[in-house]
Amino acid sequence: MRIISAELIGWRNYEHQSLEFESSPTILVGPNGQGKTNFIEALVYSALGHSHRTASDAILVKSGAPEAIIRLTVQHESRRLAVDLRVTESGANTIRVNGTVTKRRELARLLPLVLFAPEDMDLVRGEPEQRRTFLNDLLAESSPSLAGDIADYDRVLRQRNTLLKSLRTTPASPSGTLNTWTESLIILATRIMVARRDIVNALSPRLGAHYQAIASSLDFVSVTMSESIPDDIAEPDIAQALRSLFHVKQHDEIDRGSTLFGPHRDDMLIVLNDLPARTHSSQGEAWSCALSLRLAQVDILRRDSIAGDPVVVLDDVFSELDSGRRARLGEHLAGIEHLIITAADVATIPASLIGRQHTVLGGRIDV
Repeated sequence: MRIISAELIGWRNYEHQSLEFESSPTILVGPNGQGKTNFIEALVYSALGHSHRTASDAILVKSGAPEAIIRLTVQHESRRLAVDLRVTESGANTIRVNGTVTKRRELARLLPLVLFAPEDMDLVRGEPEQRRTFLNDLLAESSPSLAGDIADYDRVLRQRNTLLKSLRTTPASPSGTLNTWTESLIILATRIMVARRDIVNALSPRLGAHYQAIASSLDFVSVTMSESIPDDIAEPDIAQALRSLFHVKQHDEIDRGSTLFGPHRDDMLIVLNDLPARTHSSQGEAWSCALSLRLAQVDILRRDSIAGDPVVVLDDVFSELDSGRRARLGEHLAGIEHLIITAADVATIPASLIGRQHTVLGGRIDV
């Protein structure tokens, strides 16, 4: 897939910006703080339906603007899509694809995109939430039905937690309403947990192969799920395992006002030579793990996508890498259909990826 054009109105520090993507790679060059990442963030928002930098839509709208508008034209083979997103401070957003109102959850499937960013170190060394978001985004890009399951699970989880908090402060026995929310949660949780196991099984060998190529090392890297249910639970038994845990721990959940089991409590473990990469990796090893995980994501999306290659975006990544890793990453990405790169210093970009350059200064892109 290729992005043909992008237009931003009232987005972050952009008043009005249009850009035609004439070739790949597309290079955005400029000092830090001028708007390179803000522009990339708009592309990510268009693909995933959320920002990778903030949970608040309010700060995405330029001060004084009534709304932020993102318009993209994308193409895969003979199929062209016009995407129009309008983001408001209140969160009353609208999304249209070829003029038709579209749900947020459908964007990821229509516009596959993989972002490499300095924050990817958090995938290795950060909290479990970062890795859960990675998995959820990958599942959403792979399947519209799973995107719906994830959104529904979050909604049911919020409702169940609200009820647990109310039961904690009300001297009454748990109501049938709690059982209803619990059963709904179990159904959704089971589908998500099975899908996560499948996607991790597909990621693991690809991660290992990319790691050895990027790090130029024979170290062994893999990924596995660490779940809030016992490790030996087979997929057909996940629902019953959750049901039993919720029954046994019901009073603990009411005391804490929180759901203690399910996908929102799980983690994806990155293992380097049989040890957790989170605590047993050097800076270079952690970077190689993060880059390899993104490359594995590209592989999975290419396998599952209805839109061909995902668009791959590298936001100021090469400055974080030594020359060897820069060159090897460049070799891995040279065949991507549409590659977009930002850099403060173009000299950090490997020669294999040099393309059309645009200068970014003060919320303006030189076209």
